[in-house]
Amino acid sequence: MKALINARLYDYHEYHENSYVLYDEEIIEIGPMHQFDRNKCDIYMDVKNAMVLPGFVCSHSHLYSAFARGMSIPFNPKSFKEVLEQMWWKLDHFLDLDMVYYSALSSGLEQIKKGTTCLIDHHAGNEIIGSLNQIKKALNDDLKMRSILAFETSDRYNQDEAIEENVNYIKNNRTSFTSGLFGMHASFTLSDDTLMKVSENLFGAGIHIHVAESIKDEEDSMKKYGKTVVERLRDFNLINENSILVHCTNASEKELKIIKDSKAYVAVNTTSNMNNAVGLPNLRLMDEMGIKIMIGNDGLIQSMPIEYLNAYYSAHLQTKNPIGFSVDSIKKMIINSYDYVSKQLNINLGKIKKGYKADLIVVPYKEFTPVNKNNIFGHVFFGLYPGLLPKHVLINGETIIKNYQAKQKLANKANKAINQAEKLWNKINKEGKNLEF
Repeated sequence: MKALINARLYDYHEYHENSYVLYDEEIIEIGPMHQFDRNKCDIYMDVKNAMVLPGFVCSHSHLYSAFARGMSIPFNPKSFKEVLEQMWWKLDHFLDLDMVYYSALSSGLEQIKKGTTCLIDHHAGNEIIGSLNQIKKALNDDLKMRSILAFETSDRYNQDEAIEENVNYIKNNRTSFTSGLFGMHASFTLSDDTLMKVSENLFGAGIHIHVAESIKDEEDSMKKYGKTVVERLRDFNLINENSILVHCTNASEKELKIIKDSKAYVAVNTTSNMNNAVGLPNLRLMDEMGIKIMIGNDGLIQSMPIEYLNAYYSAHLQTKNPIGFSVDSIKKMIINSYDYVSKQLNINLGKIKKGYKADLIVVPYKEFTPVNKNNIFGHVFFGLYPGLLPKHVLINGETIIKNYQAKQKLANKANKAINQAEKLWNKINKEGKNLEF
């Protein structure tokens, strides 16, 4: 057994000063330092002057987008669809399975270093069969992260292969480290025939789909089908309590009511929404309606605390009210992500108490105002989150990041991503100029 000692523990529920955590794969016990029995553990780590928190969950990511960083291609979009056509659809079109692996490995490692211990990823590309296993290899086998994976079914690809990839991953992966969802891109790239095929192969699994990210998604649905995006999904029996509806930036109150009644989750990505100029999700309305909201990064940035901060501040701007959205509501969104993953992986995650997985981050913090159980989240949110960089990251009781560093063998492996990214860029610039979607 192992222990963290002289720790300040906070799990968004309880705060404990000068305490210890005894753990193996799961937390065995916690308590005040005066009760710590050194004979109970083989190894201990003194984390004085640091906060211990549960590792973060990224509730929606695109790991392959790591290879867009620094990429130089013609880019002058005048709409959200042109953003996809000029960048993202070219990028995913030329991915091969090695690129899928190395983009997942490099982005996953970067996110671990920022404290994320579980990723809910939404993959896309022309190399469909076997792609999710490449991501699983990178995240679960090499990085020891937890993951929930899906392939983005779309009429842009071979729909039958996409359905097969989702079905096989869902069917063959249900462990404490990984499980699958049924991925779909967005309504405007999915015909009724494709939605019917997905519905016939869902078998109770949750869907993971972009919803009303741009208003064009809603306009396309109304023009072609005479109903909103969420109504389309409902009419094909695609929304259930395991589903993640991503963005919902332009979803109407009527649609939000359908989501609430279905008990599905919404994963918002406010930083990406601002970057793509598609609007902001109505967090206050969703919260007031009792919708279970989570937060993702959409593959744009690697720090979940920055996403938490941006969600909070952008909601104030949207409501034009400095108290228009509370830190308690952000806390609820963070807790929702732990609850969702716990259910999907059949584990206890997100609390620092007996029986919960030892997925923990250790973050140095020296306060200059008093800390107590009543103001601890304020310290975490406004003091710890900006610039947060964990000194140690533990997953399933194993130290993945120690003294800010990954094991050299793993770091060396991730460095090979550079050659794969360059290979991808060359293919895009040589073969992608006349590519049409």
